Amino acid sequence: MSRIHKGDTVTIRPEWQDDGDADLHWVAMDDEEKGRVTIANVESMDMPIVPTQVVNVDMLEIAERWER
Repeated sequence: MSRIHKGDTVTIRPEWQDDGDADLHWVAMDDEEKGRVTIANVESMDMPIVPTQVVNVDMLEIAERWER
């Protein structure tokens, strides 16, 4: 798997999804480091405090690369 970078759109692999995760759009909030990355769902970006999750990159697939 190639490295995940800030701004990349990702999906959570089915075996790691909670109910409703497949319906959300996830984005990497920082660059992958030590096999982990912080993600947030796009639908929550307008909240005063954006809820994030730190996950192992093997739980994710890159859906779309952010063009730098």
